[in-house]
Amino acid sequence: GLVPITRVTMALTTAVPGASLCRFEMPRMWKGMTQPRHTAKPLGSAAAVIMAFRMLARRTPARWTFCRRTSGNLRAVSSADGLFTLPDNAKVALEILGGAAKAGASKVTLVCVHGSYHAAWCYDQFFLDFFREKGFNAYAVSLRGQGKGKVEEQKGVAGTLEEHAADVASFVADLERQGQRVVLLGHSFGGLITLQAAANLQNLAGLVLLCSVPPSGNVGIILRSLFRAPLQAFRITWGFISRSFERDADLCQEIFFDKETPLREVEEYMQLMKKGCPEGTRLLDLRQLQKSLPVPICTKPVLVIGGAEDAIVDVEALQETAESHNVKPLILDGVPHDAMLGSKWTSAAEAILAWLKDRE
Repeated sequence: GLVPITRVTMALTTAVPGASLCRFEMPRMWKGMTQPRHTAKPLGSAAAVIMAFRMLARRTPARWTFCRRTSGNLRAVSSADGLFTLPDNAKVALEILGGAAKAGASKVTLVCVHGSYHAAWCYDQFFLDFFREKGFNAYAVSLRGQGKGKVEEQKGVAGTLEEHAADVASFVADLERQGQRVVLLGHSFGGLITLQAAANLQNLAGLVLLCSVPPSGNVGIILRSLFRAPLQAFRITWGFISRSFERDADLCQEIFFDKETPLREVEEYMQLMKKGCPEGTRLLDLRQLQKSLPVPICTKPVLVIGGAEDAIVDVEALQETAESHNVKPLILDGVPHDAMLGSKWTSAAEAILAWLKDRE
């Protein structure tokens, strides 16, 4: 059954510089998200959860070296990996993972961009080696203020949509000056960033939008989740606001991964999330982001791909993104939000590979 959120208080407090916290005072039966004992229309919880979602979000030519080591079953991010210094701001350097193709003569270079609470490491687990072994140059970028990049000062918000997009475009332009034909891949909110970057990249070979937030933003996603499953929407929202997915493996799995991914692996991913996104630093300010929406539609070849089991970006969002680009979405059965990780990663990788081959 459904239950309204009663005795709700919303308070904006400064937990860390530039960060806001949404505090809920919940009935006892909500503690631990136990089953409610009575039913009610979902509209009673809508306003509170919408407010929570609104607060959720939290260059010279490059000289790179690449060095990897492994720890346990997952790939660790090495401090010796490459940095790309922005040509217009020497105080900002982006972490770059990946490298040239390991086999064959690649005609296409894949550049992967992450979303919130992630960094370049999320592609380094499987995707980068997979595509490099298939003959493609493949890189992953940690956005400004994320991963092992360098910034002059760690801020409450890592950057605006336009700043992140300009950073990505700067890196892509550097690759293009080296004669590489680049396809951008953006995941989740990284999809919005790559769409914005693509508007200033005339020679871009294509764009892959993986489990991406639509060009219009995530409001539609929020409203649909509220009316379909308000209790789950609240649980996931609170998980983002409090970053409890970094401490609760079951919640982290529910949000990002498929049920077949062992909790032991999920716990290792949790540690990488914690390290890749500094506490107190959000990738984007979602209120500020609204002023930049909708983002431009990409005029280059576009692949819209996502998972039927995505707990964050639903099928309707994928369809909206695809329709705006006059293409059909590719929806993968059993695939969760972090389609590049977990037990189902090959489903997304193989589908993207088939599309990339058409770009050569």
